[in-house]
This record gives sequence, C-alpha cells and structure tokens, in this order.
Amino acid sequence: MLTSMFFSLVTILSQSDSTINLETLVVSANRTEQRIENTTVSVDVLPQRLLTSKTNSKIEQVIQMSPGVTIQDGQANIRSGSGWSLGAGSRVLVLIDDLPLLSPDAGGAIWNAMPMEAIEQIEIVKGAASSLYGSSALNGVIHLRTWEPTEKVRLRVSTMTEIYDRAKINSLNWTDQRRAQGAIRFAYSDSKGKNSEHGWVLHGQAFNDQGFQYLVGDKSVRVHGKYRYKPSNNLEIGLNANAWSSDRSSSLIWEDYRYGYTPLDSSATITQSNLGSINGYLKIRNGRLLQTVRTRWLGYQNISGLDTNNYDNSSNAVHLEYLAQLFSNDHWTYTAGALFSSSAMQSPLFSGDHLSDNQALFVQINGHFDKLDFTIGSRWERYSIDEIESSKPVLRLGAHYKISEGAHLRSSFAQGYRFPTVAEMYSSSAAGALKVFPNPNVNPESGWTSEIGYKQLFNFNSKIRGYLDVALFQTRFNNMMEFTFGQWGSSPGGDQLSNFGFKSLNVGPTRISGIETILAGEVDLGKINIQSMLSHTYSNPISLEPEKVYAYDSRDIAMSFNSTSLDPSRRMLKYRYRNTVKGDIEAIWRMLSMGMSIRYNSVMENIDEVFTSPLISIFVPGVQDSRYSMPNGDLFVDLRSQYRFNKNWKAQAGILNVFNRLSSPRPALLSKSRSFMLQISYELN
Repeated sequence: MLTSMFFSLVTILSQSDSTINLETLVVSANRTEQRIENTTVSVDVLPQRLLTSKTNSKIEQVIQMSPGVTIQDGQANIRSGSGWSLGAGSRVLVLIDDLPLLSPDAGGAIWNAMPMEAIEQIEIVKGAASSLYGSSALNGVIHLRTWEPTEKVRLRVSTMTEIYDRAKINSLNWTDQRRAQGAIRFAYSDSKGKNSEHGWVLHGQAFNDQGFQYLVGDKSVRVHGKYRYKPSNNLEIGLNANAWSSDRSSSLIWEDYRYGYTPLDSSATITQSNLGSINGYLKIRNGRLLQTVRTRWLGYQNISGLDTNNYDNSSNAVHLEYLAQLFSNDHWTYTAGALFSSSAMQSPLFSGDHLSDNQALFVQINGHFDKLDFTIGSRWERYSIDEIESSKPVLRLGAHYKISEGAHLRSSFAQGYRFPTVAEMYSSSAAGALKVFPNPNVNPESGWTSEIGYKQLFNFNSKIRGYLDVALFQTRFNNMMEFTFGQWGSSPGGDQLSNFGFKSLNVGPTRISGIETILAGEVDLGKINIQSMLSHTYSNPISLEPEKVYAYDSRDIAMSFNSTSLDPSRRMLKYRYRNTVKGDIEAIWRMLSMGMSIRYNSVMENIDEVFTSPLISIFVPGVQDSRYSMPNGDLFVDLRSQYRFNKNWKAQAGILNVFNRLSSPRPALLSKSRSFMLQISYELN
C-alpha cells in the first residue's frame, strides 16, 4: 500500500528546498529529552488535534489512532505483538508521568482512571523496552504526559455528550430509547512565589455511560492533584495524588450474533472499583549530575455485585525508583538506576493471598555527535510471586545516523522479558457460564525486537512540510503466554459449559515481521491550513512450531497451535490483523476547522477453533455467522468539526462510525453502532 510509494518518494523529498525540524521532544525513548528524529527506535507522538479538536469520550479512542496500535476489548498491542486474551497481563506498559499504571493483580491497563482532560503529549515507543521500563514493556510503551504547573493560570472546562444511534441490524436494538454517555471535565494549573517556585495542577472528570449493550454501563468519578516545589533549577520536589471510583457492569459473551448487544442469559457482571495513589518525587541537580527518586503507593479494589460469584479482590502496591543521569559533556550521557516494587493481593478469586516482588538494576550509555547517536543499555530484572521467582538480564542497542539535512537512518535491537501476573497464574473464577482456570506452572515469556527505519523530513517553499517514515521490524517471542480457550474442567453432568473456559498457557515460539509506513504533513494555503497523517502497518505474525503439543485438556486431548486454530494453514497467530491503516486530516479556516479520521483493520484470519465447534456454538451461537457477515475487515470513518466563538469558548461536534458499520474485535462481542457527539469547552491560556 503506502510502502510501494517509498522509493519513488525518497528521491523527490530529498531534493526539496529545505527540510523542517519536527521540533518535537520526547523522553520515553531514552528516559532523557531528545528530538524525535534523533531517536534510535520508532517513537510516535500523537498530534494535539486528536486530543483537542476531536471529541473523545475515552483515552483509548485517541491512542488507537496511532500507527500500528490496536486496542481489542481494552487490551493494547503494538504491531501485532499481542492479540485478544482474556485477563492476560499487558505486553504494552502504560505510563503516566514516568510511573506505570497497570492493575497490580492482572497487569492490565486501567483506561478509565487515566486523565485524558489534562494530557499534554502521548508518546508511543514500539518494540521491546524492557531494558528501560521492565517486564510489562515487552511489546512497547504508551506514555501519557500530563500538564505541568504554568506561570499563568491555565484552565480548561468541558462538557461532552455522545448519543448512540440504532444499529443497522434491527434485532440488535433491544430498546427504542436512545442511549448516551456524557462527561464533565476540568483541568487547572497555576504557580505562585518567586520564579513560580510553588506550582500545582488539579484536574478530574465525572463520567456516565448508559451503554449500548443491555445492562452494560459505567459511572465513574476521578480527581488528580499535583504539587511542585521548585526553589531553584537544582532542586525540585513533587507530590501527586489520584482517586478514582467506578460502578460498572460488563459482559463477556453475547446471547447470539442476532442479539449481539444482549449478554448471554441477559445478565451482566457488576463491579465497583476504587483506586487511590500517592506519588512523590525528588530531583537534585549538582552540576551535570541529575538524581531523581520516585515513590508511589497505590491501592486498588474490586467489589463484586453478585452473591453467586464472589470475585472481590484488593491489592496494595509500593514502587520506589532511583535514577542518576550524568551529562558529562555535549556528547555523552550516562544513566543508571535501581527499582523496587512490591504488591500484596487478597481475593478468593486468586485462591487466597499472594505477594509479588520486583527488583531491577539498569544502566545505559548514550552518545550524541554531529551525525551519529547511539545507545547501549542493560537491565537485570528479578520477579517473584510467593515462592516462585525468576530473573533475567536484557540488553538493548541502537543507533541513529543523520545521512543529510532532513534524512535520518535508525536501527535497534532490544530484548524483552515478562513475568506472569497473579491473575494469569492463580485466577479461578467464572465469566458468565464460562470459567477461568488457574495455572501456577506457567513460565515467563521473553523475546527481542529488531528494527531498521528511515525518516525523511521535507519542506517545499515553506508551504508543504512534513515527513515520511518507513520501518522494517521483526519481533520474536519465546514461551509466549496466552489465555487459551478449551475444556479444562471435568465435572460430570449438570452445566457442561462450566467445564470450558480460559487458562494461561505457554504456546511456544512465535515471530512477527513486517513493515510500517507513515506519511504526515502540513499544507499552508494562505487562509486555510491543512494537517494530515496516513499510515499503513503490515505484519506477518506466525507460530514457529505449529505442531508442537503445549498442553493436554481434561479429556487428555493434545493441544497445539494447529489443533486449536480455526485456520492454521498460514500459521498466523490468533486475534491479529495483517494490515492496519490509520488516517487523519483536518482543515483550519479562521475560527472553523473540519476533520476526518479513518481506521481499517483487515480480516482477523485466525481465532480459537473451539468457538465454532458444535458444543460451544450451542451455548454461544453466531461466532461463525459474524465472521461470514464481515468478510472485508473493519473500516471506520469519523467526521468532526470545531468552531471557536472567541479565544476562550469553542464547540465541537462529531459523528463516529459514519457508515454505521459493525465489527467483532474478538469472538462473541460486537462494536458499538454510529454515535453523535457534542462538546462545549472553555479554555484560558
């Protein structure tokens, strides 16, 4: 697709009058600030227009516009590094202001607790980043950087409403009343004192989603506070506090494809969740040496709303990290650090109480010269849950070379490592009629990512500016973990479906190779300014040992990739897309702007075969029907407009999923129908 344009464009672009500098600074690639074109790995920074001009109800809607990133039923993956796997720990680490925000029990991203109203920048690092960030960064990092205190008052207040339209398939419409969701958000920052030594940020949200599925919805409230004391450039002390509470209901599987918005047995799982955290940091600069200490306490609780299935659980986690960076001169930066974290979890869901610990030591050297940048780093990681422990060193290497003005070449190799979560090892619960079975013998997974990329910046007569980026990548995983669906129970009689469910297994070695192309630009037509981005990611995720038996079910039947796959002919891993396309364009004229976004995922070629087997299809009908009805993949088009009444007030309107298309991001789940959004905002400075 876009890849075929590359070689013909390079010659043209390199002959442009001059090149532009992206003028974007990122910190996630090396844990130190650098220009994005000088990084040794692929890093995407989402355009601000996707945060401020597009009406978004949830942060996932913004993140899934990043090239090569998909979010399936709440699980993020980068370049097919993961598929859908119920309750599995994330291979993508989500950071908020340098600290991870994954649930201590299952290691999943808590999206609703993330502060989208005060996001300053979203950075996405692609590929293994374990040497910098630890276990959960096996497939990459999503880093949300929030507002910092400002010298003058900065304020943003908004109210948002989204109304769900009726689905094209009439049987899906379980009610004649329009369902909706809405939010009220605010963000405020300021500072006082000599040289603004006292600074603070306060922001939060009240959210109510009636849901488009029967009995499925979400009500939540959260608030975040940040205080910074900075008497000089050599000393900075910060204290942050967050609180979030949610009452939500969810559904795992549908009644039938024809009634895909109705949960099986017309029942939903009801959960009340509470999260609180207190973070602190200290930065001391002594000449060229910068030392940083970060610490955090986080408490997380889920309370079951059902008497018949008690899955109450709670956890407390502490995090302590020390980082030292020596900027010895203009060419060399040395980074070293240590980490300690511990989590205590209590729940009948996990068959009792569990304690997990993580310790790490890491070191990195960055060299920066006129045309050459390089990185070498290593990390030693130790994990333990109760009496089970594992440790492993990981390595990263990377280089960037400035070929000419505006032409940049990069290459990297990085190892990754991920220890299973408590939920993957010990979860023993029910998801509707299906069960989740424990497996304390599951092993850690490891792997590596290699990449070579080329970035060409261009500027034609100061009227057309932008860049072209092409990356070839390959990822290998050993002992890949997946929650695998099968018959793991052997209870006689009664509800036979209760013998089926999910179990975490090591499914063997895998390889993911592909190419990603991004073309982004800005066109100045005088009174009209046009900004755009188009990307195509092709990946080929395959099993390297498809015939290898990795488990036996309760009937003593051997399980392998071939025997569990609906279509093993091409060895493609389950729940992946071979092609993804993202596009966004916005035109700005005076106080008015209009934009359009597109997302395309090719057909999900392979899923668990058991979902279409005669026994399961009796209880969970329609999975195969949904696949037959969506033979061309998923294409979604969103439209938006924004009008500024003055420098403070603006109104935004949008239509999501304009053509009212359905998709099935995983078996027995349908995406929402078309929706209409309206947002009114007040902004100061």
